[in-house]
Amino acid sequence: MTTRPRNDLSPHKIIALATAFWSSKVLLSALELGVFRALAERPRTGEELRAELGIEERGTADLFDSLVSLELLDRSDSGVYRNAPHADAYLNPLRPEGDISGYLAFLNAGFAGWSRLTEGVPSGDRLDFADALSSSGGGANGGGGAPAAAGTETDALGAAFPTPDQITGFVRAVAGYSAAAYRALATEFDWTPVGTVVDVGCSEGALLAHLLGAHPHLHGIGFDLPGVKDRFTGYLDDAGLAGRARFVAGDILTDPLPSGDVLFLGRVLRDGNRDIEQLLIRKAYDALGPGGSLLIHGALLDDDRHVTTTGPLTGLNDSLGAADGLGRTGAECREWMAKAGFRNITSNHLDGPEHMVVGIK
Repeated sequence: MTTRPRNDLSPHKIIALATAFWSSKVLLSALELGVFRALAERPRTGEELRAELGIEERGTADLFDSLVSLELLDRSDSGVYRNAPHADAYLNPLRPEGDISGYLAFLNAGFAGWSRLTEGVPSGDRLDFADALSSSGGGANGGGGAPAAAGTETDALGAAFPTPDQITGFVRAVAGYSAAAYRALATEFDWTPVGTVVDVGCSEGALLAHLLGAHPHLHGIGFDLPGVKDRFTGYLDDAGLAGRARFVAGDILTDPLPSGDVLFLGRVLRDGNRDIEQLLIRKAYDALGPGGSLLIHGALLDDDRHVTTTGPLTGLNDSLGAADGLGRTGAECREWMAKAGFRNITSNHLDGPEHMVVGIK
């Protein structure tokens, strides 16, 4: 009897990568069809779920069972489907504090843009995600994705949403995406000697709400454009924290940053060019008193740009959609902070691709 030689170079690792968009699209389409919303209301059989969603039988069993294999749905021996724990935590509209559906709707709407990656990379042009941005907050399936000229000043990822509801939906989805990182920030840094925390580019104030809720002695300052104020004050008021946080209006590029014991730079760095990022770090240094801390948090590439896949993919997404957006490594952040005058600079992992880099003035 002969044995077949072991093939350590099976093609299926490559094939699995090439078909990864199948799994992604199953998740995003199930979200768009309302699968997780229906099951958040109550568990259902496959037939009940099809009837609730108003879809035909053909293909739906494979769709539902693909979600089971992806550990997004559970199916009982009697054929009853329910949301699995991760879906219940993060795709449940009945729990808006953790729901990331709006963020996934943005990704779904941007599918057409990513399909034109082959055009965007050689030309250096950006992909126009404006339709994806405008549709994500409302959960619609937008299009877009046509290349925009590399020299165009308009930043697609910074484009305005058509309605306030869409702004709120997308902002809260992004906050849900970072919720675990925010919880980690509350424990991975020593807040005992801190009195005031400043969040630059605070948006509605989700980060400050996490920190102030975890540490009753803290007070917060949110710094953002004037139009954000009502959303910020409403969010902090709903969290019962309005008396411990105040809003300061201003432009991060032209106005001085508020002073505090700890200053955060998070998503305001994500789409900026290298010069702007270093400018903001220098402005943070100027705003802090001696012994104050700058804390940069966000999705970072590993220093060798070799291990963490999500980091360079996020950077690629930013560089294709934003006028200057590029992924950055922790080493680059530490270098820029040291150049600005910060000392005792350290890096820590928070959650997923998100890290924090801390420097002391």
